[in-house]
Amino acid sequence: MQPRSTRIFIHPFPLPCSIRPRAPKFIESSAMASATFFILVAAASLLASFAQADLQYGYYNMTCPGVEELVRTELEAIFTDDSTLRAGLLRLHFHDCFVRGCDASLLLNSHNGTAEKHADPNLTVRGYEAIEAIKKVVEKACPLVVSCADIMAMAARDAVNFSAGPRYEVETGRRDGNVSMLEEALTNLPPADGNVTVLTQYFAVKNLTMKDMVVLSAAHTIGVTHCSSFSKRLYNFTGAGDQDPSLEPAYGKTLTTKCPTDKMASVVPMDEVTVAEFDLGYYESVYNHRAVLRSDAALLEDSLTGAYVALMNNASSLDIFFADFAVAMINMGRAGVLTGTQGEIRETCGVYVD
Repeated sequence: MQPRSTRIFIHPFPLPCSIRPRAPKFIESSAMASATFFILVAAASLLASFAQADLQYGYYNMTCPGVEELVRTELEAIFTDDSTLRAGLLRLHFHDCFVRGCDASLLLNSHNGTAEKHADPNLTVRGYEAIEAIKKVVEKACPLVVSCADIMAMAARDAVNFSAGPRYEVETGRRDGNVSMLEEALTNLPPADGNVTVLTQYFAVKNLTMKDMVVLSAAHTIGVTHCSSFSKRLYNFTGAGDQDPSLEPAYGKTLTTKCPTDKMASVVPMDEVTVAEFDLGYYESVYNHRAVLRSDAALLEDSLTGAYVALMNNASSLDIFFADFAVAMINMGRAGVLTGTQGEIRETCGVYVD
């Protein structure tokens, strides 16, 4: 999938104030060499801006010039060999940021199986080898300069862009953490069956708003999920052997065919409309009660998140979504970061912590 050429200009978003974008800011958005354009995005709150003052655009301009294009070139080859890693690397970044913050602690290994990657929600996470391969190339160009955490952020951005989504500018300057605990992954990752109240609470811990939550949920527009992640919706929703009544009946029947009780390791796309393209298909599925995960279906049950889903269920909203997603990713990329003299820059991302 080639990067999408697009022009995006966003006006104030017509939703209740609690999920309106934050104060606007321009960042460059480029997809193809022939296109010159800007995305108007919202900045984080003033407090968050001060807290992450060491993150900046072009952090490596002097110390490792061209590193973002180097990462992008390596990713292009990786995605040519395995296009499914686009969704994998996006998820990898999410799962890292939601535990100790965006510090690459998810990449750390443990001989005793006690690191984040060993927690149940992370057992199906993919992309470790890809990040390690990119890190090896970057180390040859700029030894001990670029963090694994920043490479993950760049890779997530490029994964979106190579899936026909927006290309936005990424703040860099993160350093890598050296602590990774299984228990923290279990308690910090949002549950696949959570309602809007629960999800909002998980996101708030990372200084992310309800607006960020409903936008970032659309990362599910690419990729697949295992049947075990939503089997309760199909076979035992209330404990009486019933199906979730919010699931469109015909689609529920389709899912039971794809996910019989003895095939829980099977996978299904989270966006049946356009499986591998970063677009509005996710919101179309949610709006039509054909979301796979309970946490996605729950967005319709809240008036604020439901209003956003309804707005995005329209092809004319694509540029709005792209700009909102860029904002939300930048906001998430600031979660719990280590900067300055905190953390470390390590040669290998997946070192052992015990």
